[in-house]
Amino acid sequence: MSKTDYKKIIKDKRLEAGKLMTEDQIVKCNVAIHTAAVAAGASGAIPIPVADAIPMSAAQVTMVIALGKIFGQKITDSTAKGLLGAAASTFVGRELFKFIPVVGWITSAGIAAGVTEAVGWTVAVDFAKTYRTEYERKKNAADAASAYAEAEYYKESAKHSDETAEDFGDEE
Repeated sequence: MSKTDYKKIIKDKRLEAGKLMTEDQIVKCNVAIHTAAVAAGASGAIPIPVADAIPMSAAQVTMVIALGKIFGQKITDSTAKGLLGAAASTFVGRELFKFIPVVGWITSAGIAAGVTEAVGWTVAVDFAKTYRTEYERKKNAADAASAYAEAEYYKESAKHSDETAEDFGDEE
């Protein structure tokens, strides 16, 4: 995957995020994702092959946990595995670049940051979709419960008004 591919994914996901998220959620996502991307980029620049795996994974897992908190999502094993699977797909290629002094290290850092940013926005959009779906479900359930309570109130009111109504037809 090239740098252009990462940029397209990031751009597309940010546009989608703008349609799904509040301004506050977008700001919080930016902080979580950019922080992780910077940390991943810094660890990707470590010139020793494989030495970046643990700090990069830690940054990405921390990012997913932060994104989950923004949207009230529980982070499952499958979410973590999905994150690591997407990020791990670039691991071998990045590590090969490290054998080229300076340029390779910079390239590895850029790939690490780009992958983390792309994965972050993808996860954020998925969480936002789940959040919105759950919000709508709860709102519809609350509206239905309110309508039911109102209908029950009117039934009870009608019952009581029938019981207390006087029969004016018997008067002579």
